[in-house]
Amino acid sequence: MCVIARATMEIYHAEFLLFVGVCLLNIYVVLVYWKWSLGLVLLYIGYRLTKVKHRLTVDGKAILITGCDTGFGNHIAQRLDDKGFIVYAGVLNENSNGAEALRSRHSYNLHVIKLDVTKEEDVNTALEYVTNRGDLWAVINNAGINMPGDVELATIEQYQKCADVNLYGPIRVIRAFLPLIRESKGRIVNVSSVRGRFSWPSESLYHVTKHGLETMSDSLRMEMKKFGVKVVIVEPGNFVDATSIWSPDMMERIRRETDYMWEHASESVKKTYGRNYVYRNLKGTNGNQGTLSMAPLTDALEDAIVTEHPNIRYLVPGYRLDVYAIIANWKNSKRKTMFEW
Repeated sequence: MCVIARATMEIYHAEFLLFVGVCLLNIYVVLVYWKWSLGLVLLYIGYRLTKVKHRLTVDGKAILITGCDTGFGNHIAQRLDDKGFIVYAGVLNENSNGAEALRSRHSYNLHVIKLDVTKEEDVNTALEYVTNRGDLWAVINNAGINMPGDVELATIEQYQKCADVNLYGPIRVIRAFLPLIRESKGRIVNVSSVRGRFSWPSESLYHVTKHGLETMSDSLRMEMKKFGVKVVIVEPGNFVDATSIWSPDMMERIRRETDYMWEHASESVKKTYGRNYVYRNLKGTNGNQGTLSMAPLTDALEDAIVTEHPNIRYLVPGYRLDVYAIIANWKNSKRKTMFEW
């Protein structure tokens, strides 16, 4: 246990020293070449001030959103309904509190449909439902699950379960609905995560799927450019306190998955890690784990839908000192390549 903790701290220490070193190097460059730096800053400010974002008219545009039972999906479904869009809110459970809350709005433009992204039949049924009611402007792939655990502890089945929702789920939905999106020259919006842009201990099940979603989206963007379809990635930071991540239902699911990890671990692995280490994720949070408002995230999702030329990526910190978002932004500050078309 001590060896693991010490190794983990050494990794954090090395990352921190590297981060500080890069910051100091940047400060040195600014001080030495301050005139050039000032000129570039002024040019950038001028560009930002003069850049105008043209917003599209709603005109009965229809949006399909997955994962609307709780969290981001439920909030953006309500936001877009308020803006006058036709919203197809996909839910895992038609009798969930979130589904009932959406139906209670009694909106003519808000359709609550059962959509388990891991089931081909659900996706095809949703496609038929949408097609029978007209065109489709956009898809927001929001459904996702998290499953903490070290690589040596997590099982292959758990990696597959997480990927089936977070990676193959969006691919299933995209493949089914892309003909409608191509026809409308609309857009695909994939909700990834800042953790899709860097790695963190004990989170590889989730990170693998989000990294995959990022690179799949980059490929799809290049493929769809010739059709006039835009592909956007939205990367939420730490929004723990604003979502249902630590709700009793979610904690019970994580407990079941942790039990499964422990039961299937070898005696050698159990002895090496210890039960306390394996079950540490069940302690939840002590508050102040993120913003209490989803407004920054729903603002980004709305912008990705209604702006004529949306950003390629929207990195949305959960709060001012969102460490995850800071690291992701730093590690990817020079990442703009041909994928950023």
